Amino acid sequence: MQKDRDVEIVNIMIGIFCKKKHRGKNGLCEECQELADYAKARREKCPFGDNKTFCSNCKIHCYKPSMRQKISAAMRFSGPRMMFSHPIIAFKHVSETIKYKLKEKKKNKAQKALQQGEKNEK
Repeated sequence: MQKDRDVEIVNIMIGIFCKKKHRGKNGLCEECQELADYAKARREKCPFGDNKTFCSNCKIHCYKPSMRQKISAAMRFSGPRMMFSHPIIAFKHVSETIKYKLKEKKKNKAQKALQQGEKNEK
């Protein structure tokens, strides 16, 4: 299921962040565990369900600002390091991001063409 996979990936990323930044040896520190629990709760309540894109591409920001800052820092740090510890997950993430951006670009181009056509009719 998509939700379970997303939660697992976020937990991996938070784990990498915690291990390197907080020197956690036995799992996550209290702060990172709170962040992981919060991320899981937000993902469970996501209105897009399994049709969800990555939070960074989402039009709805459901994280409170302080938690958004923390998750952004964890992802920014652990994202590049995923290539070494979980290369398949990292590759899938990059390819899905590229596909999403191309789809959005195509969608925006079509909307502009439609708007241009409406202007020409007037």
